[in-house]
Amino acid sequence: MVYGIISDVHSNLEAITAVFDELKQRGIDKTICLGDVVGYGANPNECCDLIRESASYVVLGNHDAGSLGLTSLRSFSKMAVSVCQWTGQTLTDKNKNWLKNLPLIKEIVGAHGCVPLLIVHGAPGNPPQWQYILSLKNAITEFQAFSNQICFVGHSHIPCSFVERDNRYNIVESPKFTLKPDARYIINPGSVGQPRDKDSRASFAIYEPENRKVEIVRVSYDIKGAQQKILDAGLPEFLASRLALGK
Repeated sequence: MVYGIISDVHSNLEAITAVFDELKQRGIDKTICLGDVVGYGANPNECCDLIRESASYVVLGNHDAGSLGLTSLRSFSKMAVSVCQWTGQTLTDKNKNWLKNLPLIKEIVGAHGCVPLLIVHGAPGNPPQWQYILSLKNAITEFQAFSNQICFVGHSHIPCSFVERDNRYNIVESPKFTLKPDARYIINPGSVGQPRDKDSRASFAIYEPENRKVEIVRVSYDIKGAQQKILDAGLPEFLASRLALGK
């Protein structure tokens, strides 16, 4: 079993199409989505349709919830609030109902040597609060909130991994690494649709349980096409320009 781990698609159809093409070429068996299917981009329905049909497991993200009125928008920027409102008006009833029924956090028990995985959009300690894991200090706190060997998270749009072993905590520096059997991990695959690590390419991860391998992968996509759709939809110009900057 080989998993593709995606997160923060944010209605970017060009990016998620490129990622699924790459996953297909690599022979991925199942795809896991860590939330924020919608928000910011111009194709919320198309992205919902694609992920609903192609992903085996999906959890709810804060922009998914915000677009449906399921979470407070007080911490959102004015721009994000306006896009959530636009997205909520644009989504079909079918996609609204699908998003509404997504869990906040989920454990995945797989076969072929796959240890039970925990998946959540923000942080496992309190999923409805949409906490970020941006630093080793954040990670140390969140390691106390779960017992699984691996927790995949999204939300920050920045690919990063943290490891706990023998009560010692570190950042995993390499984008490709082997999981140690006596260690635990928090792994963020980065964002498919709106990377914020100054690399404009779509970011995702591949997880091979049998080989205990994890790889953060980047793929190029049609950024100009995604930008033009944002502008054509009348969404803020900044949402288009930032795609080329990766921030």
